[in-house]
Amino acid sequence: MSETFTFEGIEFDLEIAYRDVTGVEWQWSGERTPDGLPLMWECSHKSLSRSTITFPDLYWEHGPLIPVRELSGEDFRAAIDPNYAATVAAGYVETPAAFGARITPAVTPAPALIAHHLNPSPMEQTGFRGFLNTIKGARRG
Repeated sequence: MSETFTFEGIEFDLEIAYRDVTGVEWQWSGERTPDGLPLMWECSHKSLSRSTITFPDLYWEHGPLIPVRELSGEDFRAAIDPNYAATVAAGYVETPAAFGARITPAVTPAPALIAHHLNPSPMEQTGFRGFLNTIKGARRG
């Protein structure tokens, strides 16, 4: 029989490791406080310390705890759609090709550029060229 701890109506198996929301892994140290609270320790590769924290403090200070275990395909389906079997039975499953067609945007051709879309050449800017000519002419005279 595995060791468990019930916290806020949820039963936690103390024999497995848990990850907090930042990805740090925690395990039960095998010890309890005099009040019966399990003591958890950080077991990630970065931790050199064996300092412990009570399970309720860990839960409240480091967010929800996620069990670390190998997930099956069934686990993934249950997480995606809790009624996956009924969805498949109802025929609401699309083929990969249909899914790709649905999420791929339609190709729209780029508009053709005509002469008035292009910026004029600086050589054709008669106002500026005229100004330069007036400066050039002023030097001569």
